[in-house]
Amino acid sequence: MNWNRHGSGMRNTKMYIDFLVFAVILSFLLKQFIFVAVISFLLLVALVQIIYYRQVGKKFEFVNDKKRVRLMTNTTSDFTFTFHNKGLPIWNAVLTITFQTTIKPDGIPNTLIGDFHEVKIPFSIGYKKSVSLKVPIKGVSRGLARIKQLEVQIPHPLTDGSIILVFKPYILLDAIVFPNIYDIKEVFVPSKLKQGDLALNSSLFDDSFFPVGTREYAPGDQFHHIHWKASAKTGQLQTKVFTRVANVSVLFIVNVGEKYSVLSDFEQKLEWLASYIDACYKEDIPFSFAINVRASGKVPFVYLPLGSGDSHRIQAMEILSILSIANSIIPFDKLLAYMNLHEELPVATFVMTPDTEMYSPLLHSWEQRTNVIYKSPTKIGGISRG
Repeated sequence: MNWNRHGSGMRNTKMYIDFLVFAVILSFLLKQFIFVAVISFLLLVALVQIIYYRQVGKKFEFVNDKKRVRLMTNTTSDFTFTFHNKGLPIWNAVLTITFQTTIKPDGIPNTLIGDFHEVKIPFSIGYKKSVSLKVPIKGVSRGLARIKQLEVQIPHPLTDGSIILVFKPYILLDAIVFPNIYDIKEVFVPSKLKQGDLALNSSLFDDSFFPVGTREYAPGDQFHHIHWKASAKTGQLQTKVFTRVANVSVLFIVNVGEKYSVLSDFEQKLEWLASYIDACYKEDIPFSFAINVRASGKVPFVYLPLGSGDSHRIQAMEILSILSIANSIIPFDKLLAYMNLHEELPVATFVMTPDTEMYSPLLHSWEQRTNVIYKSPTKIGGISRG
């Protein structure tokens, strides 16, 4: 069973049954048969209530599917809770949901208890029925909001007291609020000296998977590039013409700390990075980033390898969303040294750090391999931009 059961009020019910049993025996001895019938009926009702108390909720299930609701600050969505009941019906119950304050209930009554919102919803479900409840939520601040507790309080049908079912397993439903995103007016310059996926007529590289036409054969053309059908039609050898492609890719390196403490503009730098990531996504530009926040694994800091597309963007935003000022920091020069030794630098590298002079010897050597663009943490329009 996935529920912890707690009960209250059954002691009074048992005392009530003991009294009714005594009253039935006394009425029978006094030959008050009308009282015997009435008290027997009340005794039957009390016994039915005990059976209900012991059986209700035993085949009651919460569908604990893994799902993540993604939000921006001040945007809305909802949590969906689905329940199945194959046992006794549940009437006039109260469903209590408690979750973290990174989000808040949208337009429904709630109680704020410390760092958690508590929402109470009337709840009923019949025998062999399924019920889905939607709880509207609104993004409040960057971060991950988990559901702390899911509880169903079932009142006793005829007397005081209730049964409380508390869901035991870890609840897989959660919500994540992404950093704020602002418009970025940045031109990402491609490199025609590196092969990539961006169409560029001045590039030195062809994309052999995307022929765009034919031309007359010239000495030196590769044999497997000859277009035989076009050659048969024209009577002269024709060579395939391919789309010329260049490389445009970006690495973002962000220094969020000084020595081993987080700088005060931590949130602004994450918003800056999120905004540039969104700009790369819109232009289908591969991107990666490195932040000097300590992480476990092969790479000792927060690092997302080069990639593109919707799934890569979501992964990047989720990483930025769960970072906290409580995370430990590694020295920025160690991050740069690791990247210099272990990673291939892309076409452009954006460096966001308050002390560029301190790291200039190493960064100057990068300028032979990549276009290093230094960004100042100066705040402009609510976002850290260069």
